[in-house]
Amino acid sequence: MGRMLAVEFSPKVIRVAEYQPGDRPVRIFRAAVAERPGGEPAAVGQFLREFLDRNGFTAKEALVGYLGPAIDHRIHTIPPVTGVTREELLRGRIAQDTSIAVAELRVTGEVIGKVSEKGMERHEVMTLYTPEFEIRRLVYILVEAGLTPERVVSVPVALAGLHPADAADELCGFLHLEPSRCVICVSGAGGLRFAREFALKGQDGLHHELTDGPDLAERLVMELTRSLLYFRQISQGGAITRLYWSGDPPTDEAKELISARLKLDIGQHPAEKESVFGAGVKANPSAFAVPIGMAADEWGVDRVNLLPVKFLQRKARRGSYIALAVILLAFLAANAGLFLGLRNAEDRYRNVLANYDTVTRSVALPEEETARWREMRAALGHAATWEKAYAHSFTRWKGLLAALGAPVPPEMRLLAATFTPSEPGAAESAAGRAEVRAIVHSGTPAEVQSKVNAFLAALRAQPVVADAEYSVLELRPAGKESSGGYDQEFLVHFTMRER
Repeated sequence: MGRMLAVEFSPKVIRVAEYQPGDRPVRIFRAAVAERPGGEPAAVGQFLREFLDRNGFTAKEALVGYLGPAIDHRIHTIPPVTGVTREELLRGRIAQDTSIAVAELRVTGEVIGKVSEKGMERHEVMTLYTPEFEIRRLVYILVEAGLTPERVVSVPVALAGLHPADAADELCGFLHLEPSRCVICVSGAGGLRFAREFALKGQDGLHHELTDGPDLAERLVMELTRSLLYFRQISQGGAITRLYWSGDPPTDEAKELISARLKLDIGQHPAEKESVFGAGVKANPSAFAVPIGMAADEWGVDRVNLLPVKFLQRKARRGSYIALAVILLAFLAANAGLFLGLRNAEDRYRNVLANYDTVTRSVALPEEETARWREMRAALGHAATWEKAYAHSFTRWKGLLAALGAPVPPEMRLLAATFTPSEPGAAESAAGRAEVRAIVHSGTPAEVQSKVNAFLAALRAQPVVADAEYSVLELRPAGKESSGGYDQEFLVHFTMRER
């Protein structure tokens, strides 16, 4: 895998680091910082392209840490589901907390812990949401600069990736300062636990840099104290034991106030241990903590990613086409090898038949001929085995689907079903996990629930179903085309077992 870029994109500053994925500690080959210009997205994208070319950056794939005023961070507790189902549940929770239409928000989340409620396991999910047009504008700027974004996260998520390994059981605070604004976040071993952004204003109500004087240090420490007290309240007594500073460097006044009021000293930033700067690269690791945090953290499909869904789907389709082409080539190669093997076995078998009379007339067969005969018979056995393998069906789910379809009433429509088989050779007896999403229509909510209960009872009676769990996604009046009544959309996930 080639080099990548880690980009910190904030309203005032752009920081870029070029690194090699997989290296630990992260090796930084180039690093540069620039003041972000104002203007239209196209002009900002052109500025970023020229900035990258001028500083010798060659990588085109990028991880982006975005500092925007509209990114909210919330922790929600939901059933243990994944993928699209998890995002739909999170959207339902967010719709209760915000006045903005959920359809206009980009919602993403990742599991940071597990809890037990009433004897059932549930997931703690750190949820990020922001207006999608903000992310689309950011993607447009990156594409105009010639970059391909692979992941977009908030600055707090990037900083939480630097949580020290020797503080796995502690809560650590990360303070990131930019001109006129500051971010405080708290991380635990499982990930980000709290984040808050606030503006720095003087007594005149205008934005200032921290270096403008002691009044700005006073403002920063006051907001920091309020944030940590609020976190202690919502976390039922949680308190940080370490504090790290990144971005613009702290002033002596800020250090003294933090030490005097919060009884905390600003420690050496973990970015200094997690990174190695190459020869000729002059940069402070704590200033580049956001790019280093993204480069050091492991990321995948189950992690937070603010990229628009349609953008991710287009990338997935391109990857699917490439994977399909590789599979087809492998299939053709396997068939060609099988064909050549069968032709070779056929030729050798004909040779055996041609020499049959000579072999049978021999009083004592030489050892070489006996070995050759056994070799021919083994080759024919292998060829027959290959033919039988290609004659078998590739699916074994007909019986399972027939059993699941039996209890479905006429008033119910299946919307989606996901079946995840167990890994071959797994120790557990279950054949895998399954999720079924459906909708039931009837005249009243009570009748709807009665039909759902009947379906669940019939489903649990099936010999292939175990541990079925049911949750309601939405109960709503039916549309005009249904002539009144109510629709209940629900989700059932259960364990599949062999009959």
